[in-house]
Amino acid sequence: MVKRTQGLPLNTVILAIIAIVVAVFLILIFTGGIGKFTRQTGQVTPSNQTISAQCSEYASSIETQMGTSTDPNVQLQMLANSQYVSSNCSVYFQYSFTLYNGSEVVCGLGSGTSFSVSTGTSNNGGTTIWGCELQ
Repeated sequence: MVKRTQGLPLNTVILAIIAIVVAVFLILIFTGGIGKFTRQTGQVTPSNQTISAQCSEYASSIETQMGTSTDPNVQLQMLANSQYVSSNCSVYFQYSFTLYNGSEVVCGLGSGTSFSVSTGTSNNGGTTIWGCELQ
């Protein structure tokens, strides 16, 4: 003897899922949950824009300062000691600096990239500039 069972058609299951999703959105709208979500996501963007503007300001400032020197080693030391590097903008904010000798320092390449700048003393190996590459 073969028993036959009756199942739900696939269309019914899909409609039930859509109805649940619509119900969740309606609940969020009427309880103010959507407003909370948009306020929280709205707070992230200005913060990122502020950080980007700050990094851009640091980069422009050090580029101007580096332009006062004709020695590439001094320029690299200025970059290594700048707020652009100490605030980690050099790791995440893309910017390139052209040295007096025509070499280029490209920054914003991530934390896996770095190069060392010699300080000129034999006791200290130098300063590492994270996120940048000398080309």
